[in-house]
Amino acid sequence: MWITRRTDYATRAVLALCKAEPDELLNVEDIAQRTSMPISVAKQVMNQMRSSGLVRSERGPTGGYRLNHSPAEITLERVVRLFQGQLAPIECATRHEPEECPMTPGCSLQSVWTEVRDATISILSRTTFADLAAGATGPWVHETPVALRTAP
Repeated sequence: MWITRRTDYATRAVLALCKAEPDELLNVEDIAQRTSMPISVAKQVMNQMRSSGLVRSERGPTGGYRLNHSPAEITLERVVRLFQGQLAPIECATRHEPEECPMTPGCSLQSVWTEVRDATISILSRTTFADLAAGATGPWVHETPVALRTAP
């Protein structure tokens, strides 16, 4: 499974919100700076997460974003699925409406791809952002922001 850059940015944004102070709201610029994400992408990612109910926003001069659930309730699987969709490595291994393949009868590959899918889902579903926040060090805990990326 290949994680897209947008999915990576989304996971970084959730982790940044987890690492924020308990009552701290982070605006898009804060999130972009703390995660080394282009501001234009941060706006898109945060809008998608707000629309899904993962985060909520508050307006005003001190407004910004916060998580809508505790970090212990947010799994890596939830965020990855929001941005990636299905987690199967190939169409014939999806759980819902797998693509028909002329090689299916007796195919030894499909069972391997299904096992890869199940292992991926297992790892992502048991990994919470509380776990990730607890293990985050380096730029995640420093006051000095990481360098802001420019849009590709």
